[in-house]
Amino acid sequence: MLSFVFLASIIVGLVSSQPPAPDASCFQPTAVTAEDCCKIPKPIDNAIMEKCRAENPKPGQMPAPGVPRTEGCCIVQCAMMETGGFVNNALNTDAIKRSMASTLGADSNFGSLVNGAVDTCARQIQNDPAYSVAPISSSPDRAGCSFIPQGFVNCLYTALFKSCPAATWTESSDCQALKTKLDSGCPFFLLMGRGPRN
Repeated sequence: MLSFVFLASIIVGLVSSQPPAPDASCFQPTAVTAEDCCKIPKPIDNAIMEKCRAENPKPGQMPAPGVPRTEGCCIVQCAMMETGGFVNNALNTDAIKRSMASTLGADSNFGSLVNGAVDTCARQIQNDPAYSVAPISSSPDRAGCSFIPQGFVNCLYTALFKSCPAATWTESSDCQALKTKLDSGCPFFLLMGRGPRN
């Protein structure tokens, strides 16, 4: 009985120290998507992403809105490991910058923003203890995937979206509303698609 209580308290401690679950308001439908407002080039090569998607199919059931996840995105972790950007549970900013030099960094509108965003986001995510918590795998046949890569990529997209160059930004109240959602703590990935319509 004592071991069960000990184990339960560890799990509760892990869950409570993980990155916070998005507020339910983050899941509300939006009139536009992030891509409608700012066309950010993909930071990771498509061939690497396809390989990682094939190796890491989506789990059958995703957590409900407001429920914390027990691990980060395995596809993002795989992609960052493939490029050398995530090694030994730590971000490698030099490798990230090198790999993005031919993708996001090659874009004339975003190239000058990449290095600063990488440095800022790596520092922010790597120094936040909530991202360093040990993940709990949603599948018994593999180790859990770290929160760090997903947190980093979310931060990177958020930073680029908020600093979107005028040449690629669509000025509208709906797009400004997405920036407000990001300011309130909503993950960028929830702004990539329109919510269900009534």
